[in-house]
Amino acid sequence: MHIRKLLRTVLAALVVAGFLWAGAGVEARQTRRGKARAVKVQTATVALTENGYEPASFRLRRGVPARVTFVRRVSAGCAQEVVFPDYQISRELPLNEPVTVEFTPSKAGSFTFSCGMGMVRGTLIVR
Repeated sequence: MHIRKLLRTVLAALVVAGFLWAGAGVEARQTRRGKARAVKVQTATVALTENGYEPASFRLRRGVPARVTFVRRVSAGCAQEVVFPDYQISRELPLNEPVTVEFTPSKAGSFTFSCGMGMVRGTLIVR
């Protein structure tokens, strides 16, 4: 009898953990009336390799919070930083360490991001 109870408890914990994991990309935000509503966060991952940014371009939706993770895989000198001039964003990129840039794209269009010297470039497309 105790084993069945233990198994039910473990199964219930796994179901709850599954629901929590499935909702990991959703945050709660208060509305003006005080009710919480779910806000989805869009994500992208960009690697900096010998071939430049991979992918060289990615898309985000305007007005939706974004988390873009960069991983620098090359030791080239100018690739130690990523810059989004139109969003006034600049982040150092340590070798082989993920760096997440969080922002909300506010304007639609195509925007260039680059290394600190502007030699390696990519494109952010906001719709």
